[in-house]
Amino acid sequence: MTTILCATRGGASSFPNQDRAIALAQERHAQLIFLHVANVTFLNQFASPKIVDMEAELEEMGEFMLIMAEERAEKAGITAQGVARQGGFQQALQEVIGEYGVTAVTLGAPVHGTALTTTAYLQTLTQTLLQEHAVEVFLLHDGDIIEHHLPTPK
Repeated sequence: MTTILCATRGGASSFPNQDRAIALAQERHAQLIFLHVANVTFLNQFASPKIVDMEAELEEMGEFMLIMAEERAEKAGITAQGVARQGGFQQALQEVIGEYGVTAVTLGAPVHGTALTTTAYLQTLTQTLLQEHAVEVFLLHDGDIIEHHLPTPK
């Protein structure tokens, strides 16, 4: 069975790309996984009891964003599963691809002024996913497919 993974930060700016992932799942009769990765390693620079609270708050926020995405998929007739991880995005993404047998990944393109990633990073990540995991990769911007890559035949 086809399993599509939609990497998402959550929130209103993510809705168009989530909608595209939902539509892809409908078209392909696929399972859908929403992945939210919170990288809180920057908090290690601070020594404060409040850091533990902040880490928990960020984790809860990510889980809430995933619940919202799951509900939006459900309204469209798709059962989706949310997966929350902490740490580096690329490592978490690759782990989830392996754990869930993912066959296609949607990634959001960097948006000027709000981007947490760069085009160069996504190009490198795409090549890694194609070669090491043989998954299809969709690069999305405001719900539009701006790049579509098929896995490299082995």
